[in-house]
Amino acid sequence: MTISAEAPTIDRVRTVCRLAATLVSATELARAVAVVQDRLDGALRVAIAGRVKAGKSTLLNALVGERLAPTDAGECTKVVTWYQHGPAYDVVAIGYEGQTTAIPFRRVDGALSFDLGQLQPETVQRIVVSWPSSALGELTLIDTPGLASLSAENSLRTTEFLALDDPRPSDADAVIYLMRHLHRRDAEFLGSFMDRSVAGSSPVNAVAVLSRADEIGAGRLDAMTSARRIADRYEHDETVRTLCTAVVPVAGLIAETGLTLREDEAWALRRLAETPHAVLERMLRAADAFCDPGASELTVELRRQLLDRLGVFGVRFCLTEIRAGRSTTASELAQALVAESGLDALRGLITDRFLPRAHVLKARTALVSLRSIARELEAPDPTAARQLAAEIERCEASSPDFAELRLSHLVLSGIVAFSDDQRRELDVVTAPGRGLEERLGLDVAADHGVLRSKALEGVERWRTNGAAPMADVAMREACETMAHTYESLFVELHAPRPNAT
Repeated sequence: MTISAEAPTIDRVRTVCRLAATLVSATELARAVAVVQDRLDGALRVAIAGRVKAGKSTLLNALVGERLAPTDAGECTKVVTWYQHGPAYDVVAIGYEGQTTAIPFRRVDGALSFDLGQLQPETVQRIVVSWPSSALGELTLIDTPGLASLSAENSLRTTEFLALDDPRPSDADAVIYLMRHLHRRDAEFLGSFMDRSVAGSSPVNAVAVLSRADEIGAGRLDAMTSARRIADRYEHDETVRTLCTAVVPVAGLIAETGLTLREDEAWALRRLAETPHAVLERMLRAADAFCDPGASELTVELRRQLLDRLGVFGVRFCLTEIRAGRSTTASELAQALVAESGLDALRGLITDRFLPRAHVLKARTALVSLRSIARELEAPDPTAARQLAAEIERCEASSPDFAELRLSHLVLSGIVAFSDDQRRELDVVTAPGRGLEERLGLDVAADHGVLRSKALEGVERWRTNGAAPMADVAMREACETMAHTYESLFVELHAPRPNAT
């Protein structure tokens, strides 16, 4: 079997999958290969993980733009739950033997509610929610039970799903990890995921979220500003930089509510804003004071609902917006809440860092899975196992995408010490989905000759860096990969351009 050097990475991996399917066609491993092929053609799988009460389900709802994930402590939150795009609304439970059971579901106050009924959580491998949402078109979002839960069984489900203590490939292509602050267990989890990740032990496909950021400083109006400073400090911490590609603060509750805010809630907030300032300040000191029957003309039920939907910070923020005349309608308040929540920054990371690399991450997942299948094939058919393993190695070694993914790992993990300028250059030149001019750091109107000169200059500079006497093996590999990347850009510049005449 010949793998074309010019073929896209994911097509090369499909070729290896076809070989694997032929080699195992008469064995019990045929189903495993079919699963790999299906996953390769599916959406990118992004797991949302974190400790108990980190706000995982709320953040998932904000990313989808609908209240799909249950946020209470019901039985469904004890099971790994997949939210994927589907042509129709459907919820099923999948057992460990592959059996499926339809789960009844309904909307309660705008939120999705479903019950396992007679099923016991320990018998369910995962729940799959299919929903015709555009937000799930390119991503399958996976809600996981809380780590460090009072129930060791709940934590174990997340550990097994992400394959933290297992050499098999994880069921997630990337992870969004939520933390209230950098606890020792958070660092341990991110380190474990990195060791077993589909990117080949890389922090490239991990993003950390400073969650429930609006609760910093007891929900003061400057809570998000403080959270951004803390996230920036974490992101520049050497330990954190080796575990994830970025740290962003997100207030999931106000993001979720902003995307689902109702007109009656905006009306209640406007009425509340008419309360005398001194009285309102006393009300916002504690939940009990806010819900005191005599504190406002608004019913206690309405005030409790606002507190549940917005939290103390969200209520304060909305009241400030209304009194300043900046946002008064439901639509205006919704936009202001989402903008303040930090959700756009997280969406930007997903759009800029995960989705452009989706085909590479999925391809790497497939190769890790195929390598595991090759090991299982050794006993019944050693010759076929060696043939499959050789094709996997050939595919991996010949792919520039995998080389660049490994380069990002070497730098992010601290194995290779690039300067800050070199890190920025790495991000730009290897950025997927961007034009040649942008990757070379030049204007889109740059002359073709200038572009070629820039690419050649990059090749020479990185070859020189790699030849430095003090460069170790990892640094030489990193420099050589950078040089190859500039070479590929130079070659691409000589290819016919779409607007060429």
